Amino acid sequence: MDIRINNYTMYGLNHNRSFLKAPVCDCGCGQPADVVLKTKDDVIDFCMAALNEYDCDNAAIFAAFQDGKYMVVMPSYEEEDEYIIGTSDDMHLFAEADGVFRFCCYNLITERKPGLWMIES
Repeated sequence: MDIRINNYTMYGLNHNRSFLKAPVCDCGCGQPADVVLKTKDDVIDFCMAALNEYDCDNAAIFAAFQDGKYMVVMPSYEEEDEYIIGTSDDMHLFAEADGVFRFCCYNLITERKPGLWMIES
């Protein structure tokens, strides 16, 4: 059985502000399915698509990579850039970005295995 834990607290975030829900596994087990994102560009594209679909100017998606890298993707307030992408080796990036931008909602995605991502909800 796949045990999933809430990682929001570990990153200084509040899971009650999440807006994405993980897809359900096709096998019928009812468990959340992982999302296949093989490259950093896939992760960025996924985040931008989810934010575009959600259509909130004050939302973000935080991504925690297995290799200890962290990323935040958020809509830009500037007309020339559609999204802002921030990266860091410091897990405090998430709480710091939320403290500065005061997002109304966000999501956390974590890389469980190379190329397999969990949408935390």
